[in-house]
Amino acid sequence: MTDAPHIPATPPDPPEPGGFWRRPWGLLHRRVIKPILTANDSPRGLALGFAMGLWVALTPTVGLQITIVVILGTLLRANRIVAVAMTWVSNPVTFIPMYYAYYRLGVWVLGRAALRYSEIKVLLRVGDHRSAWDMILECFRVLGGPLWVGSLIIATVVTLPAYPLARGFFERRARLRQDSRESGDGDKRPLGVGEAGL
Repeated sequence: MTDAPHIPATPPDPPEPGGFWRRPWGLLHRRVIKPILTANDSPRGLALGFAMGLWVALTPTVGLQITIVVILGTLLRANRIVAVAMTWVSNPVTFIPMYYAYYRLGVWVLGRAALRYSEIKVLLRVGDHRSAWDMILECFRVLGGPLWVGSLIIATVVTLPAYPLARGFFERRARLRQDSRESGDGDKRPLGVGEAGL
């Protein structure tokens, strides 16, 4: 029995141009842009899902956002697929700067002094007979009011113009689909029919 011939290992492929941004952009496209652009519902339902999902994404409810928009979407007959996609506005990369902005706005509106870094470090400390649960409750007690006030202001200011803008976009898209269907070369899906899903 003879040994197999030695085949040299091939060198790794060089990185593709723009490779660093390819993965985050692909994730953004798959999770946010594509569900919004391919959703099939009435312009009202799509715009309401867009605005509602954006509003919830701009509140300090990370971990509960999808549940909240699915329940609200069902009650308000908003497109839940678009609403869930919009919750990705708040994600592990964006929520810390967003929460900081909410907190700063909240303390300004409430007329309070913002905590200094040394005070925040003490607030976040676990140990010395202090559990993680105690730390979370203390953070909520100290930071919660300003955080919620700031987030509700920002969410409302951003979302109020978002609904009419989204509705205009989805109405235009519906007209373009209708024109395309009438010319015989377009999308065969009926307009205004909601997709099954969430």
